[in-house]
Amino acid sequence: MTETKKTIKFHGLEVDNVIVRYSQKEMNNPDKIKIEAFDARKDPQSFETVNIQVVSDFVTVTFYKKESDNIVLRRELIPTSSVEHIWVSDLQQ
Repeated sequence: MTETKKTIKFHGLEVDNVIVRYSQKEMNNPDKIKIEAFDARKDPQSFETVNIQVVSDFVTVTFYKKESDNIVLRRELIPTSSVEHIWVSDLQQ
């Protein structure tokens, strides 16, 4: 079985990878905060394209089944107030 190439975009431009590091309160203990990371390259979900954008008060992560037809699998919002760092790796020339 061949895995299809997953395309990663940052504000609509293709990049090698995007990692967003952010803090999140634990569900069972709201006083405790843990550090999470979204790594586009390592995301296990099946998708054609993922586009990460900083829009207003959120980092928006949109997973497309078929981007050309605008078929969205899901969208995640990470509040910018919880984001510690965003790493964008450009494509190698």
